[in-house]
Amino acid sequence: MAVLDRDFWIQLVVLAGVGLFLLIMLWPTASTGTRLLRKWQVPDPSDAQVEDAVRYLKRRRLLYPWLYVAVGFVPLGDDSTKQLLVVVLAGTLLAELLALRVPRQSRRVASLAPRGLFDIAAKGVLISYPVVVLAMAVFLAVNGEWVRVGWLALSVLVVAVIVWAAVVRPATGDETVDLALRTRSVHVSAGLGAGMAGVLVLGLWGFVGILAWIAMANTKPVPTKIAP
Repeated sequence: MAVLDRDFWIQLVVLAGVGLFLLIMLWPTASTGTRLLRKWQVPDPSDAQVEDAVRYLKRRRLLYPWLYVAVGFVPLGDDSTKQLLVVVLAGTLLAELLALRVPRQSRRVASLAPRGLFDIAAKGVLISYPVVVLAMAVFLAVNGEWVRVGWLALSVLVVAVIVWAAVVRPATGDETVDLALRTRSVHVSAGLGAGMAGVLVLGLWGFVGILAWIAMANTKPVPTKIAP
């Protein structure tokens, strides 16, 4: 029993260390926020806009150490890529859910035009994600991998909640930045979901899923969609 307790604490420390290392390596700075906004078509961001972007990133990355500890005790196998995807996907989900409640000191903004999913996300991403997931689900079902189908279904539910929250959460800060970051949340979560489908299947299909993850997470929004 003492050996089990010791192994448990060793695993706990290792997982916390990995999460802290990831947090330190990915800790957002002003330059990180500037690069993020330029990538999502805010070409010359002001200091206030960069501050909004850094806050957006911190909201997610501060969760990583805790999630690494929690996910480490979930039976995911020894696949570090799968573990990383689960941590980032879970972090994105929690951050978007937390953003549904706006702190009192936040600057609220209002848009006169109604905002829908197709107003903030590229159609290519919105179409490609379900196609990839459906293909992976059929492959797993044909091969009788029902446990993996269950994990895939759970990842689809998580992505769906993230997308919903990204669309409906209250607007804060600069409108252009707010819309750009909503687009990023949708694209990145869809990409993570495709990557998760890929690592569940492995082999050639797994490689396709990883490529889909990279492509979706780097798909730029249509300029008119995020223009003020």
